[in-house]
Amino acid sequence: MQMYPKRIVVAVAALLQLAAAVSALAQEPVVQIYLVRHPETDPSPQDPKAIHLSDAGRQRVSLLAPTFAGVRLSHLFASHTVRALETLDAISRDRALSVVQLPRPGSVLHGSVVTDETSRREAIDPVAEALLALPPGSIAIAALNSENIFAVLNRLGVPVAAPGKTCEPGQFCVPCLSNACFPSGAFDRVWYLVRRPGQSAPVVFSEFRYAVGWLPGRTP
Repeated sequence: MQMYPKRIVVAVAALLQLAAAVSALAQEPVVQIYLVRHPETDPSPQDPKAIHLSDAGRQRVSLLAPTFAGVRLSHLFASHTVRALETLDAISRDRALSVVQLPRPGSVLHGSVVTDETSRREAIDPVAEALLALPPGSIAIAALNSENIFAVLNRLGVPVAAPGKTCEPGQFCVPCLSNACFPSGAFDRVWYLVRRPGQSAPVVFSEFRYAVGWLPGRTP
């Protein structure tokens, strides 16, 4: 039996708890969606036009694939940024699943070619639309950015906290629709939703962490 560090086992246990929470829906046509933010990036990129994961980010993302080892994934999505694509590289190789980047790099959007420098907000609509269009039985991961992840969650039916109200991690809300309220150092969060096609709000919404207890520089 392959042994994983405790920090991965904790995250896997969280996934198993989520699976138990949706067991009653097993016979229903549901779509399961996981959203993750890319890990740490290179603070001094050699190519200023493409931001890659840093060594710490690559270490962290190495813990993501075993976290999802028991999840039967059917779709992988990422924003148009290189760092989001790199977040799913290992899972893509392990599962022989292609990562669909939205908007597609090299395509033309608003008269300009989509590159790593294109605003991360441009991923909100195409990613949300793709996730909302998934057929029943789909299980997808989308790797996103701090500028778009809350807005995509909102498009998937998670409401924005009322003005003056807080939105604690795991509550059925997002604190805002931009990165103005996104914790700058939060690279290890996973948001999980279960949707019934055609319904506006998810029937299950949860948040957990992978790489629990791990810090950059420690060997995974």
